[in-house]
Amino acid sequence: MSRLYKGILFLLSLHLCMIATAQKTTVWIVRHAEKDTAFINRQDPDLTATGQQRALDLAAYLQNEEVVKIYSTDTKRTRQTAKHVKAPLEIYNPKNLSGLLDLITQNANGKSVLIVGHSNTVLETIEALGGKRPVTLLTDDDYEYIFKVEIEAGKLAVVSFYHFGQVHRGGTAAMH
Repeated sequence: MSRLYKGILFLLSLHLCMIATAQKTTVWIVRHAEKDTAFINRQDPDLTATGQQRALDLAAYLQNEEVVKIYSTDTKRTRQTAKHVKAPLEIYNPKNLSGLLDLITQNANGKSVLIVGHSNTVLETIEALGGKRPVTLLTDDDYEYIFKVEIEAGKLAVVSFYHFGQVHRGGTAAMH
């Protein structure tokens, strides 16, 4: 085999390796769906009927996204929000968001994942993934937001947001 041929093969394989490692990972992030607030002291509430419908709407929204992993906090409402999305679920600690980023890059590089969190963790999660907050605040009435964070090595994270399901305060949210 000639040196030129070996050199071309080496450069081609190096180029293919660079393409393989520079894949874009898509992270979908939502707050859990509407929870039952009937019992004020209840520690780990279930979803309401409206929340159960939103969980179905989430699965419909993501049905063509080929989600390979779901990361959820360890509460019933977050797990119930994710239960209709067809992917394995793993519990994460929202106080260790850098660890979550490590899990995503190790287990889902170049693929799509879903993170289900809370109103006080969603925006912080976006920042931990290298993105900028697309909204300044999530209130207790904001359930219909879905955030998309696209991560690619060596580039700034790209953040967009959409709405899914019924708008919590009435009306219908736009689907993508």
